Amino acid sequence: MIANTHLTAMRNTGVDVVGIYSLDTATAQTFAQKNQIKVYLTLNELLDDDIDFAAVCTPSGTHCKIAVTLMEHGIHAVVEKPVVLTKEEGCLLLQTEKKTGCLCAPISQLRFSDTYQAVKDAVLHGDFGRILLGSLSMKYYRSQEYFAGSWRGTKAMDGGGALMNQGIHGIDLLCGLMGYPTQVSGHIATLFHDIEVEDTAAASLVFPSGALGVIDAGTAIRYAKPRRLELCGTDASITIEEDVLVSSEGIDLTGGIPTSMQSWKNPSAFSAELHTLQYRDICAAVCGEKSLAYTAADAVNTVNVILAIYESSETGKTMIFES
Repeated sequence: MIANTHLTAMRNTGVDVVGIYSLDTATAQTFAQKNQIKVYLTLNELLDDDIDFAAVCTPSGTHCKIAVTLMEHGIHAVVEKPVVLTKEEGCLLLQTEKKTGCLCAPISQLRFSDTYQAVKDAVLHGDFGRILLGSLSMKYYRSQEYFAGSWRGTKAMDGGGALMNQGIHGIDLLCGLMGYPTQVSGHIATLFHDIEVEDTAAASLVFPSGALGVIDAGTAIRYAKPRRLELCGTDASITIEEDVLVSSEGIDLTGGIPTSMQSWKNPSAFSAELHTLQYRDICAAVCGEKSLAYTAADAVNTVNVILAIYESSETGKTMIFES
């Protein structure tokens, strides 16, 4: 599913897509024939080819290992979310990026939307006054069939559920606007699905400015709703649903063009538009024209926030991040 989005975004950006590798050779051959590219029969064939970067669109539990392997062979790695599943993987990924000089470019396409960019600029310019509260609500629905017979919903390969898989983009947006929290507490539960990871979660956060934050998330909400992010300041407040600004008080901002198309109900219901915008940034960084706008360190920090919610739920303690 996501490989098609990457291929479209690459070609929209002018990238020469050479080939594809998958453990499932038959699927790779079908994909390659449809898109007129070649199939690498082994990972070593890909690693030995003269390529600039590879996009890692494999199950979540393999992301770090493949990205590290690519960078160790002099190939920049574009990595779908989540970039890692554990703190140890996060350290390894960042160390490898520093050691090899190759880029690890995690995908966080929502940070490239017009809406996010406008709100981020307003935050940086102080247009909200003092931000007091940030809230994020992600009430999604995934059927049991979505998880059945796959790596999804397993601790080893998915790392988590409503937060780590379905909710990570929303958490990344909240942290991108308010900073990474200094304190995290939360609860997770599996209340509906027959899976190893959470399908329901709630958390509270304290941000570096002293502002507070709240997160609620679920994948068992039969009457699902668009992701909703709100920022409330002393001078202005805004509400974003998916990637569109739906209300703005005390500040003159306009909404963006919808690109998600009800992805809170259907995980494949989004366009390649925002991936294309991020690929433009990635290609410029690979060519040495600029630094990445969204880095591996950013992505690892977001994962660490989610891991802190999990640890808080398990221990009953508030997790403290060192500044």
